Amino acid sequence: MLGRVPETSCVAEFTPSQRPHDRSLLAIGAICAGGGLYFVLAGFDLAPPPGKINGPLWLSACLGLVFLAGGVMVLVRGWLAVPDTQQELPEDAPRALIALQWAATVAACAGLAAAATWIAFGAGSRHFILPIPATGALGETIGRVAFALSAVLAWLVTAAFARAGAKKVFGKK
Repeated sequence: MLGRVPETSCVAEFTPSQRPHDRSLLAIGAICAGGGLYFVLAGFDLAPPPGKINGPLWLSACLGLVFLAGGVMVLVRGWLAVPDTQQELPEDAPRALIALQWAATVAACAGLAAAATWIAFGAGSRHFILPIPATGALGETIGRVAFALSAVLAWLVTAAFARAGAKKVFGKK
């Protein structure tokens, strides 16, 4: 791929100013972040929605935040040329990029958690297609309970990532 750092190269041998950028990751991250930004703007009624939104307008902003944050995470990895096999950012990564990476992670989790919370607890009826013969009020109850459990789990994951990110950014291990 054009602009990719070969996996056999050692990214750590570069100083931060010499590190090559991964152009393909930068392109993918920019596309994802741009798409997410559009949905965030649509959620704040600053851009026209792409079509009918089956829920409150802020729900578009929450889901756009997931793509915007994901795009930011890919942009950071592309800027630092982090190989696909490496999970952590390099030790010499600027603290601002480490903070941005963790903030984007927390934002993506919070966006998903907010959407699941609205599905579980929001006003109005919900229609779920279940693999069991449960329709009507029973099907809606089962679906809402499943999303409620998912929402609780998503908020716990969000809190765990926020805590881990704060420790990483502010130096507490």
